[in-house]
Amino acid sequence: MKRAIFMIMLLALCGSCGSRESSATIKRSNLAGQWYSADRTELSRSIDRLLARPAAVFQRRDPLILVLPHAGYAYSGGIAAAGYRALGTVGKPAVTTDLVVILGPSHYSAFSGCALIDADYYETPLGRVRLERGVAERLGKNALFRHNPSMYEREHSIEIHLPFLQRIFGSAIERDISVLPVLVGELDDREAARAAGAIAAAVAGKHPLFIISSDFTHYGPRFGYMPFKNETASGTAQKLKKVDRDAIEFILKRDIAGFSSYVERTGITICGRNPIKIAMALPIEGPGAEIIAYDTSGAITGDYENSVSYASIIFYGRLAGSAGAAAPDTFALAEQDRLFLLRAARDNIRSWLEKKRGIRFFPTDVPKTCLEKRGVFVTLKKKGALRGCIGYIVGTMPLIQGVLDASYNAAFRDPRFGPLGRDELKEIAIEISVLTAPVPVRSVKEIQTGRDGLIVERGRYRGLLLPQVAVEQGWGPERFLDETCLKAGLPAGAWKDGITTVSRFQAIVFGEEAK
Repeated sequence: MKRAIFMIMLLALCGSCGSRESSATIKRSNLAGQWYSADRTELSRSIDRLLARPAAVFQRRDPLILVLPHAGYAYSGGIAAAGYRALGTVGKPAVTTDLVVILGPSHYSAFSGCALIDADYYETPLGRVRLERGVAERLGKNALFRHNPSMYEREHSIEIHLPFLQRIFGSAIERDISVLPVLVGELDDREAARAAGAIAAAVAGKHPLFIISSDFTHYGPRFGYMPFKNETASGTAQKLKKVDRDAIEFILKRDIAGFSSYVERTGITICGRNPIKIAMALPIEGPGAEIIAYDTSGAITGDYENSVSYASIIFYGRLAGSAGAAAPDTFALAEQDRLFLLRAARDNIRSWLEKKRGIRFFPTDVPKTCLEKRGVFVTLKKKGALRGCIGYIVGTMPLIQGVLDASYNAAFRDPRFGPLGRDELKEIAIEISVLTAPVPVRSVKEIQTGRDGLIVERGRYRGLLLPQVAVEQGWGPERFLDETCLKAGLPAGAWKDGITTVSRFQAIVFGEEAK
């Protein structure tokens, strides 16, 4: 079972793995000096002036999604700032988040699906913004998402928002809060819904905030869109406002089909229409929405021959399954299901030893719970000593398939040991750990040894220790954290540095009697 996916498996002690690259990868600004000032002080002042303008009155104070423009600050900065003030003022955030997801359109490259960037930080004149690796890796396993950093080389729709976030959240945007940039290409309504579902699943356990980067109508000969002609400036302004507001009404109602039909029928040039469709498809608990501000470049310059419209829209509520709305994980395995998985793991290893191929099941022959997508590790022990352990943190495949893959790789592909010999199988005891979805750790007090396993991440470094390891070794929470850092290739105590992220998970652990 030589699978490419093996390359992204994680080893545990039950193991861990982590890249040994010594330096972080940084995406340098391609807007500094063009779209905004390259001088740190001047850029800070320009953002601060925008945020200091009188704030709109918001109906609620639980923003989840902001639809914001991405033109130069002289044009759309005031409209963007009107939305950003829902998040707070300079150095005084009014919301709690650990992940900002920015979805923007691609202006320079045509592609289908979504493009992810492969970097540790984005850098602007205001400093670095930490990029989210873990969620990006999970999304990268979905066919709609691909790591494609080249798409970001000239793009402005993501980066234009970063200075606002840096001024509001301060150093936390480099230390405690990560940013997930997603460039969105062509998507139909069904694909947009699938992308929204994939994002919601990938950010489970976090407190996400979404920024949807989009301008609205691009009007005039420069943009090839002139649905009305021979109008006065005032007449053009009124008609632009109507065509934009009609589109916004569909957005506020989260009517994807109506919005798509309107875009097709009118030809309205909304550059971020596909990121907007993903936002409308996100599963939101207690939803609500309102438009905060609207303007056009024509109103700012006095020239309506070519004009771009800008809107600031806020969606309220909580993402279903996020940390703020997460329901307890009630997944359970009956005794017969556990025995089924243990037999499958052993029979699979035996089949590879004797027939050079693994076993397979028809779905109708598999217990329903064993078809759920779950993270899983398979551990092999010989006379009580570790003989192999490999698995998956995130459930990207049915549990039975994860057990078959992990059992093969634990027996024959764990680089810490040689391949299992035929005569060894009778001496091996198999243990299976079925994982819950990881959730962020914000305090050592949240960790309960014997219940929680740990994942430590910083840049390309990642380490995992299963819950039973702390019990077997007699570690308390802080020692458990230190050892997980060491497994990731980081110094003990790295979990205290404000850069390293820690997640915890639980596991249903069961196995054969020791041999």
